[in-house]
Amino acid sequence: MTAKEFVRKVEKIVKALNVEKNPVGVKYARRRDMEAMGVKTEEERYTVCGGILEAAEGKIIALSQESCSCPGGRYYLGLVQEREVPLGALVEGEKLWCDRKTAFRAVMEAEKIARPPYALARSILLYPIKEETFHPDLVLMLVNAEQASRLIILNQFWDGKTPPMEMGHSLCWSTITYPFVSGNFNISVGDISARRMEKWDPNLMVASIPVERINGIADAVDRSTAGTAETSEEFKKAVEMMRTRKT
Repeated sequence: MTAKEFVRKVEKIVKALNVEKNPVGVKYARRRDMEAMGVKTEEERYTVCGGILEAAEGKIIALSQESCSCPGGRYYLGLVQEREVPLGALVEGEKLWCDRKTAFRAVMEAEKIARPPYALARSILLYPIKEETFHPDLVLMLVNAEQASRLIILNQFWDGKTPPMEMGHSLCWSTITYPFVSGNFNISVGDISARRMEKWDPNLMVASIPVERINGIADAVDRSTAGTAETSEEFKKAVEMMRTRKT
């Protein structure tokens, strides 16, 4: 599938669900790849959670060990191999857990599910899919609850399988690390500290779609009522009889 064909598939999903924000491509890229294609990225420093929002607004951002401003983001994206877990900051500062042992358990739980992909690339690109810059590893869609519900159905339309949804832990882990490492479609609400820091819209959540799942989701759009298909007349009548709110 060419980059142009891939973008058309993504745009088909976006149009059917009426997603307002630009889908964001996530690409683990080598520097020489970016140079060969003449990709110009933003020179500022970004958090992962802030970079996603900026990419949805049209910027092309390269997160590296130097340009990613969040220690957690650098670690979970695999840009650095180790980090000192700031248990004090998590418990006494952010107040996300009741004590340090509980915070440690939570961190270890995430790593058991999906360990950061260290040394896979020196840069992780976040960019609007419409740019056709790369063939991404993941597509991030900023969606509301109804759109997320529809994507869950479209994702399992062909095989009936819905993977475990990992909504906990940090926003960078649940939106990029987990779906990238596992290959699973995921819905994440992100962590509250990240949302507040980068002033996320309260109604936005993230659907993370591995590139391998895009084609099936796009092809399901025309066939599923989670997409653009119509329910049968018999089903419409049955729903009307069951409906609590008649107006």
